[in-house]
Amino acid sequence: MRGKRIDKKGEISTPIITILVTVAALAVTGMAITWMASTGSAASMQGALIIIGTPVVQNDTLYMTVKNIGTADASLVSCNLNSTTSSNFTPSTVRVGESVSLQVKFSQPFSPGHTLRGTLSTNQGTLQFSALSQ
Repeated sequence: MRGKRIDKKGEISTPIITILVTVAALAVTGMAITWMASTGSAASMQGALIIIGTPVVQNDTLYMTVKNIGTADASLVSCNLNSTTSSNFTPSTVRVGESVSLQVKFSQPFSPGHTLRGTLSTNQGTLQFSALSQ
């Protein structure tokens, strides 16, 4: 039996294969880096509110100061205080780095001397707080 003769005319050389694999790996790596950079920058653009001081309720109005420590403006959507919801805000947007004093009107007065549980809903998330009723 005679051995088959291998014709090397149609084969790709090892250095060429190595170069092609390296170029493909670099292309995939470049696409992954681009995707991560764009996703990371979009995810980091968020408003983050903190409450400064103690929120206070007088009759039917909640008074509180919030500051936006995030990197995007936060729009106020609603405020819930002991299961009573209001969307009557002054002002309704907290800009980046800005502190604002909010006045939130509710449809009913709250009796004085109680601690009320509340949530402030924004387009960036929900902030829970406690307020003193005076």
